[in-house]
Amino acid sequence: MLASLRRQWLLPLFHLAAVDAAECMESECLSVSILQTKTHLEQLKPWHVYDYLTANYHKSGVYMTNEIHNMIFTILGAREEGAMGTLEFPCYWHSAVPLCQNTDAPILRFTDGFNASWRAAHTGIKPRKVAGSIRDPLQMVASAYCYHHEGKEIVNVLMPVKELLVLGPEAGTELCAQWMLPVIEWMASVFADPDNLTLALTFEEFTNSSEGFDASINRLLDHYFGTGDDLISKDQRSQIQEAVKAFDEIRNPAIDNTTANSMSTTHSSDPECKKKASEAVMKMDPVLLKKYQELQRRLGYPVQVTT
Repeated sequence: MLASLRRQWLLPLFHLAAVDAAECMESECLSVSILQTKTHLEQLKPWHVYDYLTANYHKSGVYMTNEIHNMIFTILGAREEGAMGTLEFPCYWHSAVPLCQNTDAPILRFTDGFNASWRAAHTGIKPRKVAGSIRDPLQMVASAYCYHHEGKEIVNVLMPVKELLVLGPEAGTELCAQWMLPVIEWMASVFADPDNLTLALTFEEFTNSSEGFDASINRLLDHYFGTGDDLISKDQRSQIQEAVKAFDEIRNPAIDNTTANSMSTTHSSDPECKKKASEAVMKMDPVLLKKYQELQRRLGYPVQVTT
C-alpha cells in the first residue's frame, strides 16, 4: 500500500518536473523540480498511510502504555497536526475534562473499551494498525482488588470502588472478577488471535526487565512503522527508543503514576496485598473461575488450577 501511495504522489510531481524542464531547458530548473518532489515525499507522515490505535485495559499497564503512545506520536509531530485523539470506556462526560476527545483522529488511544465489534464497526479508508497491552487475566483481577482496596481512583465507575474499600481479599477479588469480566473478554476478542494489523504486547514483558521493555518497544515500532525508514527515519526511531526509557520502571524505580481522586499517594499496590489477592482469586466461584481460566488459555497464559 505504501508503494502504491507513493506512486500516486510521485506521478503528478514528475509530470510537473518534466513540464518545468521543457519550459526552461536549464539544469537548475530540473534540479529545483526534483528537490520539490523530494520535499513533498518527506511530508508523508505515518498517519497519512495508516490509522493507529493503541489499546489498554484496567490493570494491564494503562498509564505506562499511554505515556509511551503519547511520546511516540508527539516526537513524530502528530500532536502539532491535531492528529491524536482518545477514547475510554466510559468517557466521563460529566468531568471537567472528558476522557474522550478528538475521537475521529487517525491516531487513537483507547482504554478499557476496544473490542472486535467496535473495530468491525469503525473501518475507514486507510488500514488501522492496532497494538495493545495485555496481562494475565487473574493477575489483572488481583491487581485491581488491591488498587481499589487501597483507595485509588475512588471516582472510577467501571469498578465497585466503595465496596472494594472494605472487602477482604476473597470477597473483593470475586467482586472484581465479576465487574472486570466484560472488559477482559473485550481484550481477548481482539488480542487472543491477532491478525497481521494487530500486535499483542504483554504487561509482563514490559515490566519484568529493562531488556523486555526495550524488546517490547522495538516490536511496537516495527509493527507500527516497519523496520525500514519509509515511515520514520532512523533518527526518529532512535529518539523514540531513548525517550520512552523514562517509562521503564526497572530503570526508574521512583516512577509512580500518582492517580487523581485517590486516597493513596502512590500508584503501585502493597506487595503483601497482591500476594494475598493472587491466592484469593483461585477461591472465587468455580463457574466464574472457569471463565477466567479459559481467558488465560485464549491469551496464551498458563492456566492456573486449584490444588
